[in-house]
Formats: sequence, C-alpha cells, structure tokens
Amino acid sequence: MKKLRCFYNTKLILTVLCFVFFTITGCSKKIGYGVVNWSIPEYNLTASDVVPILVRSNISKVYIAELNKQKIEIPLWQLTFCASKREAEAYIKKTAEYRSVYAAVKLDGLPLRSTPDNTGKQVYRLRESQIVKVLWKGEGAPVIARDKPLEGDWLYVMTNDGTRGWCFSYNLFMYDEGEPSVSRQTTETVADEILTSILKSRWYPEYYRDMIRKKQIDPERMTDNFGFFPGEGTGVARIMLKDEQLAFSYTGITKNRMGAYQFEGSPLLLQIRDSDTIAVNYTDEKGRVQIRYFITLKEDPQELAQAETERRNDALQTLVTTGPVFNSVNYGVLEFTDGGRFHWKGYQVLSPAIIPRGAGNSGSVAIRYFISAKLKTEYMGILSFKFDGSGDWIDFFYTVSKQGVKLEYVKPENITDGVASVRSLNPVILFFGTEGTEE
Repeated sequence: MKKLRCFYNTKLILTVLCFVFFTITGCSKKIGYGVVNWSIPEYNLTASDVVPILVRSNISKVYIAELNKQKIEIPLWQLTFCASKREAEAYIKKTAEYRSVYAAVKLDGLPLRSTPDNTGKQVYRLRESQIVKVLWKGEGAPVIARDKPLEGDWLYVMTNDGTRGWCFSYNLFMYDEGEPSVSRQTTETVADEILTSILKSRWYPEYYRDMIRKKQIDPERMTDNFGFFPGEGTGVARIMLKDEQLAFSYTGITKNRMGAYQFEGSPLLLQIRDSDTIAVNYTDEKGRVQIRYFITLKEDPQELAQAETERRNDALQTLVTTGPVFNSVNYGVLEFTDGGRFHWKGYQVLSPAIIPRGAGNSGSVAIRYFISAKLKTEYMGILSFKFDGSGDWIDFFYTVSKQGVKLEYVKPENITDGVASVRSLNPVILFFGTEGTEE
C-alpha cells in the first residue's frame, strides 16, 4: 500500500512539474520571426535585424518579441512578419540593397502610389521634410517633365506609420543611416526644420486623443500641465503626467544615425512616429527602457476639459433643481446642495457593506466617470459620493426624473479607464422620491 501511495505521489509531482514546464515554455513559443523595417534605437535594433515573435496583438497593434531573453513590444508596422527563418532571409535579401537607406521628402504633397507609375492610384501624400524608409527599387514607367524623362528610380518606401507605396526618387534626399556624415550633408536643413518644429510644438499625452475620439474627457487627466516639454532655451526637458513628473538636464540635441534625437548628457531619446506623434524614451534607475508617447492636437484640451466640467456641474444642478431633497423608506433622506455637497441621513442598511461606519452624514458629490453606451438607456451617468468621515469615493449609477432618483451601487472593479460598462450580478438598487413623496 505504501509503495502504491508513493507511486501515485511521484506521478502527481511529475505531472505538476510537466505542467509547469509546458506552461513556461509555451509562453515563450515562437509564432514566427520579425524583420525590422525601421531602426528602433531604444532596443539597439537596425533595419533587417531579426527578432523572434511570440505574440501578435491586433488590439494593441504590437508584436511581443523576444530580445536578450526579455519580452518587448514593437508596433506592427515596424516589423515584417515571417513564418520561418527561410522566409525572413528571403525578405532580408530582397531589401539588402537599401538596408540602411532612408530619405527625406523635398516636395510637400508628394504622392505615394500603388504602382510604380505616375498614373498609379495615390495611397498617401507625403509632407515636406518627412522621413521615409526605402525598402527596394522597382521597374516602372518613366516620369516625364517638359517632354524629358526625369532622372531617378521608382522606390518602394514606407512611412513611419507603416504606410507603403511607390515614390520616384527625384523628389527625395537619399541618405544612409550608417554614414552619419552623408546623413548630415543631405538632410541638415531638413533635420533642423524638423527639430525646430518639435521644440516649438505643444506635446500632449497620447491618451488625450482617445478621450477626444470617445468623447470621454476626464478634466482631472486632461490639463495644460501634462505633456512633454522639450525645454527649448532652458536645457531641461520634462515629462509631466498625473502620476509621473520627470526632469532631464541636457547640454544639446543631436540626431543619431538611426534618425532619433538624443538629448545629450541625459538618457532621453526622442523619435518621430508620424506627423503628430513622438515617442520619448529613457532608461530608468533600474536600467529598464521606458517609453511615453505624446501628440499634437488641433483642439484646445483646456477648453475641452472646461466644457466637460460645465456639463458635469449642470448635471449636478439638475439634482438640486429637481429635489433638492429625496426620500426613501429603506435608505433615508438624501439632499443635494449647491457647491457639490450632499447630506444623507438614515442610510444604516447600507453600512458597512457599501458606506463605511463613521462616514458621517455629509460630504462631496461629483460626476467623475462615464458609462458605456449600452447602459445609457437606463442610467444618465455615475454619481460619486465622498463622505467627510471617509477617504474613499463611493460610486452609483444614477438617473433622475420628476418622480425622484434611482441609484445602483457600482463596484470599483467594474470601472475601467474611467468608464463603467458592467453591472453587478446582484445589484443593490436604491429608489428615492422627491420631497413630499416616499419611495
């Protein structure tokens, strides 16, 4: 019997070890290989380098690759995916002639075309001074100007957002990133203009764009104080976010051979991602590369935040105007006052499960979050209560009418990135009638 028990115990241990082994190795299993299209200085990768690909995320639009036994994220456009090493080698061979060749655009509005022909469909219009990566040369129709063919070749190029197309080389400054002197000679003016534009532009956190697109402005996270400040004339560049404030002293800004701007004397490196996006990366105290993305905007974030603040204040005023006192047999008397304040008595049935003991009978009320579209048929938004005797906010879905107020408790874990889209399986729902009535 002891031998049998020992046998099964040994078998169980082996099974667990095998499970752990396959779990670990399975997480690192390659799905293919990525050939670098555009040099990535933060990881010391240049065009045509190859990295193993572990995961492709269509949601985040990145590949998770393995580099020096660490997992890194690389935007989809920056790699060409190959299912095998042989396929990767074939692609490298195809692009070998122009492996380290980039180009700066001479002409504003220069088109990228779907075919190497001046009558080919336009897929993109390049701006003056924009940098493109040259992939390979192709055979195409001659480009005629004043009855004479222009000198040059049809090149298949890629922009720094991944758009590809054919462009005639006559309107490009070609340079090799492996030859800094040539790069400086051919793109000195262009680079100066680009750097000047970077230094004079206002750079906001990338999430501002998502807020604007989704029409979900959070005034606490969208202010004029957040962003990347290059520090032109001061020698101090700053990254200012709600939970992160960093300062980098530097002595000058130079463009390295991979097209990135190095803030000399600091770990700060800046890359241009597209016409209105930059990537700012630095090495933290633990030696890890950190990357933050910033954008320019046509809209004024301060005006957007102010408009959202006014909308929230108007919504709170509706409660004051409709009530201001609301009554419930089970949940007490709730009164809203001007200045974002409330008084709530008789809520004992909600304590301590929802409202902590000792919270008091008054506090601040605010609209701090959004609700998903599917919940708007039932609720107007979220009310957040902060009792004077408690440090935490308590959130409720709410809707208000002439008959009163309906509240539904929202668990903190049901709010993600400032949006509540999930209700509890067994919701706690509160009904309050207007003054003179009871629900």
